[in-house]
Amino acid sequence: MDKDIVSVLNELDEYSPYASYLNENTLSQVTDYIDTGSLGINAICSGSLYGGIPMNRFTVFAGESQTGKSLLILKAIANAQKKGLTCIIFDSENAIDPESAANVGIQLEKVKYIPVTTIEETRNAIWKLGKSIKEKKLEGKFAIFIDSLTNMLCEMEINRLDKDSTSVDMGTKARAMKSLIQVVIKVCTNTKTTGVATAWVYDDPSALFPSLEKHIAGGKSIKYLPSVVLQLARKPMKDDKGKTVDEELAAGQKNYSGVVLRALTVKNRLIRQYLEFETYLSFSSGLDKYYGLLDLAVGMNIIQQNGATYSLGDKKLGYYKSWRKNIELWENEILPKIEELIKSEWKYSSVKNEDIELDEQ
Repeated sequence: MDKDIVSVLNELDEYSPYASYLNENTLSQVTDYIDTGSLGINAICSGSLYGGIPMNRFTVFAGESQTGKSLLILKAIANAQKKGLTCIIFDSENAIDPESAANVGIQLEKVKYIPVTTIEETRNAIWKLGKSIKEKKLEGKFAIFIDSLTNMLCEMEINRLDKDSTSVDMGTKARAMKSLIQVVIKVCTNTKTTGVATAWVYDDPSALFPSLEKHIAGGKSIKYLPSVVLQLARKPMKDDKGKTVDEELAAGQKNYSGVVLRALTVKNRLIRQYLEFETYLSFSSGLDKYYGLLDLAVGMNIIQQNGATYSLGDKKLGYYKSWRKNIELWENEILPKIEELIKSEWKYSSVKNEDIELDEQ
């Protein structure tokens, strides 16, 4: 590069301590992930069965009640601890109890728990945390969790409550939420801190037709600013006598053993969005690691379905019930093929000019 051009570009360094050439840039690179507990959800978040929640980025799990949002938060905390991260959780719902956290493997004494009421106090605490991390040179050692964004009030709402006011101003809350999200993203990026939050969704009552994407309560910034936004829905699942899951129903429990969670990426900066995957959330044992991968393998033509039986190329597998728990088969023969296709088909790709046929007429 011309010396004068380099000299001009280098003058920009004084405006940002992170200025660099793109090939040297590390702020926008994701090099590691936190396992969600489901291989399929890992894949639609990161483009790898063995990935998951991108570290040093901000991810949101949005869904209705009973869609496993808090469970995903707890699993993420447990797996973040396995990577040596110190976890901080801001709880606006009083939903994170020690017993549930311990059941998924969280080391309780190493998690800082902060109950919060307002958006602004949460924003200010996270901003102060980011400054402290920079000053003490502790980049890459923390993970922030917020459960949930939607249940927090803004300070103006608190002031109106104190005055017995019944007026409503949704714009103020949306602006406060945008400010919080912006702060979280800046802290995550500049201090290599991982951020994860939950939010509620609702249908648009004014919409003529149902939409694939639900509205996220709290403002559009919750959807547009994070790196990944995963939308969750659920349907109760009856015990199927071991065909796809193995459950023991509790005394007094109806024949519903759990829920099937449908996860949809409505925002993803890492891979293609609108990827969908169904996984199983057991009422007794949590997320099923492998559930849903059969449909993915069939859709990718890795496994061929012949009526009620299956085959892997020339290899006959038989009924799904007979081989679904064959871990060696999955790990050695099926998952590597799925992983290879995911990495080639789900990533963003550039189109070369020579690959485009131009109509010159």
